[in-house]
Amino acid sequence: MLLTIFLALVTVFIYAIIQYYRYVARYPKGPTPLPFIGNHGELDFVRQHVGFERLSKDFDGICTVFTPSPIVHLRDFQVIKEAFIDNGDDYIGRPKNRMFDMFEFAPNGGVINSVGDNWREQRRAALSILRDFGMGKNVQETLVQSAVADMLEHLDEMKDRSNVDLHWPIQVMVVNVINEIMFGFRHKYSESGPLLKFLIARIFGSKLMFVGMSLPFLVDLPFIGWHVQRFIIDNIDRAMLNYSTDDEPSCFAQAYKQRMLTNKALDEPNLYANCSDFFLAGVETTMTTLRWAMMFMAKHEDVQARLRREIHAVVGTNRLPSLNDQNNMPYTRACVLEVQRFGNVLSNNVYRETGHTIPAGTVVNADLHHVMAHDPFFIDPEKFSPERYITDDGKSLRKELIERTIPFSIGKRACAGESLAKVELVLCLAAMVQHYRILPCVGAEIDLEPIALGILKPKDQNVRLEKAF
Repeated sequence: MLLTIFLALVTVFIYAIIQYYRYVARYPKGPTPLPFIGNHGELDFVRQHVGFERLSKDFDGICTVFTPSPIVHLRDFQVIKEAFIDNGDDYIGRPKNRMFDMFEFAPNGGVINSVGDNWREQRRAALSILRDFGMGKNVQETLVQSAVADMLEHLDEMKDRSNVDLHWPIQVMVVNVINEIMFGFRHKYSESGPLLKFLIARIFGSKLMFVGMSLPFLVDLPFIGWHVQRFIIDNIDRAMLNYSTDDEPSCFAQAYKQRMLTNKALDEPNLYANCSDFFLAGVETTMTTLRWAMMFMAKHEDVQARLRREIHAVVGTNRLPSLNDQNNMPYTRACVLEVQRFGNVLSNNVYRETGHTIPAGTVVNADLHHVMAHDPFFIDPEKFSPERYITDDGKSLRKELIERTIPFSIGKRACAGESLAKVELVLCLAAMVQHYRILPCVGAEIDLEPIALGILKPKDQNVRLEKAF
């Protein structure tokens, strides 16, 4: 009897393994997964880019990694372009992760993680409103310049600039830009409030956030989601104070509220969801990229000196750099591109979901980090070298390299805030180098080894600032 039961169990087990590998065979080839647990034990969930790099290196542009559910991993630029642009409609879905539920004000709400008709409607309306409040207009440039001027004033008021933590000034500058667009007000450096500090220190850098991404059942524990929602609610309440839909709106929240009167697809939960999406996405990546930019300048003083010479020659010292100056500042543009390439902050792209060729519902990851770190078009990619983007005439940039510099992703799910982020990066970096020499603190060296936790961040380290004129 026992032998019969044992043989039956072995038969069922063998049958299950056979069925499992038949299931595996439906996907593009990749590292051989173990039955039922996949490649889970081979992944590095903290340094995700390292784990995917190791597992996919023996496969040409595309492979499947089982975590234990399948993730089709795209690591070649042409493959990513073919998927997200040539066949863009087949890669616009989003997989569902319960971790994101705690940031959502409505099921399938907002623009980042929503899908289907609601995603199309919310994205269309949001981009239209954002264009009205700065994105794609001169208002955007003026807004960023004003926020940068406030940051420079804050730095100028420092009595001792020999040991400066730039994290906080950059953070407030970036928050103020998106805050003014979304809610119509900005924070003062002296009155930024404990909740704003909490958002950055406890959420954007939270290990609990990362754990929740890997173990979604933990979202049932009330550890951070409430704080994000409370922050957005408070800001929208402030924006709506004394506002009537008969008035001319002065920010995104008010404009969305007004459009709710004529568009049934727009409602209160999606208002909160959109504001949450744009705030969270618009702050962390831009802020971290600018922090990397300051570290790169301090580490590569020759690059910084060349950049400053160009800025002073074109802009001078009596005004802040403008977007129009870019036409005469190829090295500045090259520095911003190299900062985005070399300091790519996303160790892993936001996942998409497909229903074409690959089985429907499969999670797809475009490895933007690998493209910018290892694409053969980037000669000596491990070196920080803005010169790589400049053509032999010294006046224009290499289009084939710009095309492969894709920190905002590509296709229909590319970052909706790309244009604003680009303005912030170029105007902030140029103004900082125009006004200050950014140097290591005396006796210290700049450490460029990133802290990996979903977003690749520079280690907390101070710099020395010296007036440049």
